Amino acid sequence: MSPGTSRGSLPPGAPHPAPSPPIPPDLSPGTSSHVAWPWLVGLVLLGLTLSPMLRPLGYDSFPFSSFPMFAHGRKDAVFTVHRAVAVGPDGAQVTLPPRALGSDEVLQADVTLRHAIRRGKKASAALCRSVARRVAADPGHADAAFVELVSERHDALAWFAGDPTPLAAPKRQARCKIAR
Repeated sequence: MSPGTSRGSLPPGAPHPAPSPPIPPDLSPGTSSHVAWPWLVGLVLLGLTLSPMLRPLGYDSFPFSSFPMFAHGRKDAVFTVHRAVAVGPDGAQVTLPPRALGSDEVLQADVTLRHAIRRGKKASAALCRSVARRVAADPGHADAAFVELVSERHDALAWFAGDPTPLAAPKRQARCKIAR
């Protein structure tokens, strides 16, 4: 700042800045159109969100889905769980983590296990041997003697109520010795 000028004043001969344009009266705060716009957008979004309820059952369309895969009845609440377990010399079983199946991702490990079981005895045995090699290299399972791939059927309602007891004895899909 030069001497003799104060903050906010212009020096002599300086051009004056252009005045700011006025706010259009229809968009100024407090007008009805300024207040109505968010309500209109909100109502349209609410209508789109609820629109799947007005469509026939089974209709599915992105992005407004009625989720038909969840909208039908099931004959029962039974589901099957596949697990890889390490079996100790005393017969005690410990469920193996996903990394024993070759992935740190739970869902990838589950898919690997389900596909091997679905493909039959040879694929299950091959996966079992692969898991046994990983378990043999893991010092956390030094006392394990066998690896088993098992399938268990559960009642989902009882499971989520805190009762993890299978409906029947687990079915062994494959068993292999851990070579040390």
